[in-house]
Amino acid sequence: MEVDAASFPYHLLGLFINVSEADFVSFDLELSGIPSRIPDKKPRPGGGRFTLEERYAETREGANRYQILQVGITCARFDYIANKYVLRPYNINISPLLDERLDFEREISMQSGALTFLLGCGFDLAKPFTHGVQYLSREEAAFAKQAAWDRIDKKNPPEDMQLREGDVESLDFMRRVREAVTKWKTTTSEALSITTHTGFKEQPFVQAISRFEKRLVHQLVRAEFPELVSIGRQECVRIVDYDPVREADNTRRIKNRVKEQIQRQTGFRWVFEALAQGDVDGADPLYVARNSGGIMGGDAGDIRDRYDRAVERLRTRQPVLVGHNMFTDIVYFYRAFVGQLPDTLQDFNDAIHEIFPKIVDTKYLATHAEGDLNASPTLQEIAEGLSNQPLPTIVTHPDHSKYQEIEAFHEAGYDSLLTATIMIRLAAKLGMQRLEKVTPAPSPASSEKGGILLTPTKDVFQEFVIDGGEKVAKPLPLPPFADTPGAPSKSKKKKQKKKRSGKKSKETQQRRFQTKNLFESLRELDLNPEASANSSTTEEEQEQEEVMSFDDAEASTAWEEVPGVEPGSWANEVFVQDKTGWVPIEQSERHAMEMMPKFDDKFWSDFGNTLRVFGTQEAVLKIADW
Repeated sequence: MEVDAASFPYHLLGLFINVSEADFVSFDLELSGIPSRIPDKKPRPGGGRFTLEERYAETREGANRYQILQVGITCARFDYIANKYVLRPYNINISPLLDERLDFEREISMQSGALTFLLGCGFDLAKPFTHGVQYLSREEAAFAKQAAWDRIDKKNPPEDMQLREGDVESLDFMRRVREAVTKWKTTTSEALSITTHTGFKEQPFVQAISRFEKRLVHQLVRAEFPELVSIGRQECVRIVDYDPVREADNTRRIKNRVKEQIQRQTGFRWVFEALAQGDVDGADPLYVARNSGGIMGGDAGDIRDRYDRAVERLRTRQPVLVGHNMFTDIVYFYRAFVGQLPDTLQDFNDAIHEIFPKIVDTKYLATHAEGDLNASPTLQEIAEGLSNQPLPTIVTHPDHSKYQEIEAFHEAGYDSLLTATIMIRLAAKLGMQRLEKVTPAPSPASSEKGGILLTPTKDVFQEFVIDGGEKVAKPLPLPPFADTPGAPSKSKKKKQKKKRSGKKSKETQQRRFQTKNLFESLRELDLNPEASANSSTTEEEQEQEEVMSFDDAEASTAWEEVPGVEPGSWANEVFVQDKTGWVPIEQSERHAMEMMPKFDDKFWSDFGNTLRVFGTQEAVLKIADW
């Protein structure tokens, strides 16, 4: 599903719902620059492979320079009724621009090599800036709020401008303003408007004042008339008496407006907060209310209820975050939506583990048993190697049909969809091998039929493979559409319609000749109306007695009397569930590989929170225990 700046407010609720219900969420990024090609990068002393600490320092520098241009996420959930994994992919362009007037600016950097690569993949470089969803990191939002609060509370007043003797016009303007304010104080007028021509006998038809003159007026009132307040307007500066009640109300109103600006600019970070089990309450008034009658459908009350349920689920459960060769992506992810990166790799591990307690790298899943750690199967090779594996059954939700209709294998959303597919199939295969205690013999050439191709087709030190920018070069088989429950196919619909129309015409023809007249209807009337009335009354009474007896039985078993409470009082009664008639839910036996191992299984203690980092001495980064 394609999401842009215009449709993002309407898709946000759906994103919240899908993330809150997902077993895991896979993600992929497109970047404006990569760490391995940073200009003026110092070569490693002695050459050879980097250590993990050196690779982190290099990636950290790249994340501080460059931005995310596109995010792809796929929400994966196992449907226990259909026995299928249902995938919901999203492709979202991200804009580094700032729309709101905040108290800071953001520098944007582009790398020629990265842009050339993206253009070669068919990436539209204009979309992030023209249709991209904007964002603020947690750090940027906190800084913007604090700077605005300090400015509003006048904790950091602007530095006074010093006029020299040669500034004749400015000094004359200050003199005229001072005289006008002194004269106005002796009148009963509520306010005084200061313009460029204040103090002149002739006033222009259109009043105006420059920004420089506004600053001079504010400075003069602040220094010489503390009992007054200057209020900037587009065409003038208004001067009024100081009123503490009014000023407190204005301060509160301005702060609320700044808060709304920050919430609007937060943009895509609301999705990040949903993934990170963060605070998403600020998205409520700005986005959820717009969904009434929008893409999500439903009235305002229904939207409100769905939002509340999704937010409650996000507070109590967090999906596993999945990526492919994700070391670089997770560093950029943190920098863009959290803030400054920690100085050391260990500090970063602790910080990212606190935000995402459970992370899975499908690159490590695919290469954990390799004899040669230089073998680097790409996303394309792994997906092709698993494409013939029949189980688990995976389908794409019908509402997310973009990649079934067009070949967009250069997009982050497409890569996140492939990553989710690899995660499910590969984890199921490895889980079955663990259960059967089968240890496949590693081969540097290829794996068994239906397995993973391990032939390294590219140099392991190629920049984009190392930095997680593996791109799919040709189309791959994708999970098919999920059948909508109860929705017949088009051919079925036509047959049913034809059958119904034929049956209807036949019934109409029969009724045409079987219509009874008044006398035939009178003959069929019951000649003993009292008996029929008594019989119907008896049936009704029997039904009422059955219902009453059932209610009495339920009441006697479901409620217990509380000691100390007078009989007949129900206010403090404790509800006790009657379980006498309960039977255990029948569970069908799962086929081998029908599901991947559950995330509380011991299987993930070996594969979870471990990243593959090719091109480093250690080759593997263990973030934390599962």
